[in-house]
Amino acid sequence: MCCMMAPLFFRVLFRKGYVLWNGSRNALCLNARMLWAKLRGRGTLVFNFNSVTQLPHLEPVIIKLRDHANSKRLSFFILTAPSDIAEMKRKLANIRLYTPVFSIYSSRLLLLCDFFLSVDQCTIYPFLGCRIRACSFHGQPSKGNTYPRFNYKRINTLFFYGPLMRDHYMETKQTEPAWPDIDCYDIGQPLSDRLFNNRLDKVTARHRLAIETDRFTVLYAPSFEYCSSMATHGTKIIDAIMDIGLTVIVKPHPAFYLRNRFSDEFNRDIPNIRDWYAQVERYDSMPQCVFRKDDSLDAVAAISAADIMLTDYSGVAFDGILLDLCMIYWDCPLLYSEYLPRRYGIDGNRARNNLACNVGRDAGIVVHNVEELAEAIAVYRKNSRYKAQDREEVRERLLYNPGIAAEAMARKIEEIMGINND
Repeated sequence: MCCMMAPLFFRVLFRKGYVLWNGSRNALCLNARMLWAKLRGRGTLVFNFNSVTQLPHLEPVIIKLRDHANSKRLSFFILTAPSDIAEMKRKLANIRLYTPVFSIYSSRLLLLCDFFLSVDQCTIYPFLGCRIRACSFHGQPSKGNTYPRFNYKRINTLFFYGPLMRDHYMETKQTEPAWPDIDCYDIGQPLSDRLFNNRLDKVTARHRLAIETDRFTVLYAPSFEYCSSMATHGTKIIDAIMDIGLTVIVKPHPAFYLRNRFSDEFNRDIPNIRDWYAQVERYDSMPQCVFRKDDSLDAVAAISAADIMLTDYSGVAFDGILLDLCMIYWDCPLLYSEYLPRRYGIDGNRARNNLACNVGRDAGIVVHNVEELAEAIAVYRKNSRYKAQDREEVRERLLYNPGIAAEAMARKIEEIMGINND
């Protein structure tokens, strides 16, 4: 037994040693840069992303802050996973923000940070020297897993997307007497701005994706876990849609395209492009299917081109509801019976019937197999207003400041930091 445990012990020891070394080295450089910013009279603003896939959630805010005249009074710093630093720098260059990028392992050792903003509610925040420790979530409440690992001891500021998110927080807080009072602001969801400001008409979107403009189109946007529809029935679902004679646009979760696989027991077996490459290549060569080999599919074009959104329990369902798409949900029983209870200690039966956990499945048609999928598509082709009132009721709970949330968050950050708008 001891011999079997020894390799694990040394792997853990090496991992902890690497985190300490990498974090200390990055923190030393980052603190020096922040000191220089302070000496020049600049405020220091740190954006923390656990991976490069989280950047889109705050990218519109970063652009707004960059473009404001008073941005000269701010110094931006970015933290991300060491393996994602090069990719993060490339993406930041695309939005003309040439700012230093450091390892997330340095976060707890930062001393001269004025405002630290993360999109993950369990992020490790600086232990000292950071007045504002804020969280802007990376999605609407969708699996009931928002608060089991909530870092309530360090977070002192929250930005809410809409009434659903605020209500879910207040309801959870009532059951958690240890949580302190936290400053909360009704801001909206910056990522959703693109749906209102950049949406294309259906014909233009289909031209952009090189698909037939008059063919009924389904957007298949699954989640990524081992219990997702992508993992259990992905190819059957895609084939079934094409067999009906429809066009299918496949937009997997960004985790599908990650180069470095997860190592934890819950996510190490998720679908990944390296395992799917041959199938994706075959699908993307078909005129009835759009399935990119990298994460380059324009999300706005994809959703604008669709008549129906098919998902399972992905938070992207709320985007479909916001734009009043016909909604179909592929039932994934393992999410509720196994994944949520084992990973987060959540009552799966309760989650299934809670809007903060089920991504609005009551506003769509729930299917369990490809035969039911075909029937659901037929229902919507006959009557696109089916379930429209249910979608409207969900839509009213989703967003503050629709279309202008990035501007609202940028202005609120400046206000909290005491920077006057020019």
